[in-house]
Amino acid sequence: MRILLACAALLAGVTGLALDWAAIFPSVMTVSATNAVARSFPDAFVYFWTYFTHLTNLWLLLTYAAALSGWRWLGWFRRPVIMASAAAFITLVMLYYHFMLAPTLKLEGALGTATVLLHYVAPILYLIWWALFVPHGVLRFSHIGLMLVPGIGYVAWVLLRGAVVHEYPYDILDADKFGYGGVAVGVAVLLVAVSLFSVIIVWGDRILGRRGKPA
Repeated sequence: MRILLACAALLAGVTGLALDWAAIFPSVMTVSATNAVARSFPDAFVYFWTYFTHLTNLWLLLTYAAALSGWRWLGWFRRPVIMASAAAFITLVMLYYHFMLAPTLKLEGALGTATVLLHYVAPILYLIWWALFVPHGVLRFSHIGLMLVPGIGYVAWVLLRGAVVHEYPYDILDADKFGYGGVAVGVAVLLVAVSLFSVIIVWGDRILGRRGKPA
């Protein structure tokens, strides 16, 4: 069941990313009404991976690959803190999309399918897989700071890139539009949210760890 669920999740994630890739690349590499300048392939590649949805779903795929293969070079993704961090951030991706972005978007066809796979199916499958098949009982609340590091690193990267190219993947991170003070407020709200998710995940890990120990 562990392998079957991981394979289903891998299929969902790969399909979602591939559909998004196929929809986004042609649109940004050609001039159109919504795209004034055609991007080069390297620029389009970087643009695609500036979206946190794509990065977190890639993170999940690497986690499954690490867990199923046992490859040493993927060992970082097998660490309990990193797997828990992935659970916290993919929860943020799912809920942020559902409550903040979905009401304003009407996505159809392949892009709509990719959106459902990446924002709902992949997150839910990962949370189930993490709860049922990952060893538990080693996380501590002191690990929460470490769990937040990937998200903080992402924000730093987006703001540094944005300062150079004046392009931001999400409105909430648009320093040109809201200023760094406005972005700081938005990031602080998201940081509080993902910290809360992290607390719940660590708490759940401790409960699951106790249940898994022999009486």
